[in-house]
Amino acid sequence: MTIRPELPEYIRTLVRGEHEANDQLEAQLDGTGWEGFPRFLAALFFISVDRRFGEVGTPADVIKFVAGLRTDLSNGGPEIDAEAAETLIISIIDPSINYAIEQNMIGKIQAATIYKVLTEEDLSDSDLDAILAEAVQLASRPG
Repeated sequence: MTIRPELPEYIRTLVRGEHEANDQLEAQLDGTGWEGFPRFLAALFFISVDRRFGEVGTPADVIKFVAGLRTDLSNGGPEIDAEAAETLIISIIDPSINYAIEQNMIGKIQAATIYKVLTEEDLSDSDLDAILAEAVQLASRPG
């Protein structure tokens, strides 16, 4: 699947707090379609969780992260289910974990987690570009 360049640019403007550019991209994507976005978001979620927790993140680390995430979102962000967020994040650290989470909630958790991880790292432009390019590459793989 080919990932359109507007999708990583949308995330870039979101992470950088470029609200006007982000609103313009969102309007453009609303008009042309968000095809490929769920796959791109899932790839970026995987990369973000791996960056934050690696293979050594513990359930306690994840619980603490999700508590902070929910606190961050309490000022106007989407409401996410703590248990679902913890399970989804832990499933990246331990792929043997199974879950049954509503798709809409998965998207909210993924987006909020990506935003928190990428903004807290205070990435350089080149580092952010590299992460977004890696997500595009991962999302573009067949299968």
